[in-house]
Amino acid sequence: MTYLVDVCNDAISLRLSLTSEQFTGPAGPVTVLKLPIPLSFACKARNLSELGGGELRTVFVFKRIDMDPLGFDAFARNLCRDTDWLEGQCLALPVANARACVMVVATGRPILFIDTQGYSYARYVARLG
Repeated sequence: MTYLVDVCNDAISLRLSLTSEQFTGPAGPVTVLKLPIPLSFACKARNLSELGGGELRTVFVFKRIDMDPLGFDAFARNLCRDTDWLEGQCLALPVANARACVMVVATGRPILFIDTQGYSYARYVARLG
């Protein structure tokens, strides 16, 4: 596991280093980024308050989506709503107890890891922060 921790009087900063891994799928080789810590995924969570408590899974990121904070807030209020930008965002990996995820990032918000399982909504979601 690779991470750096910086502690000062009023904050703790954690820097996680993602590692690159390559898998061969039906469409050929695919490169993903592996998060160095497992996360707990919630199934069909309606909003951020329902995240956590699920089984820990290894996280592989195959796509990053940057959002503005207001767009993130609107999305996070209803995670079960179908969205165009999650349509077709699915990747099968030959790894047990792992999730292939879209990483959703917005300034000042938690980072979300979403496994759609082929749906156009956030079917499985974990958060960091």
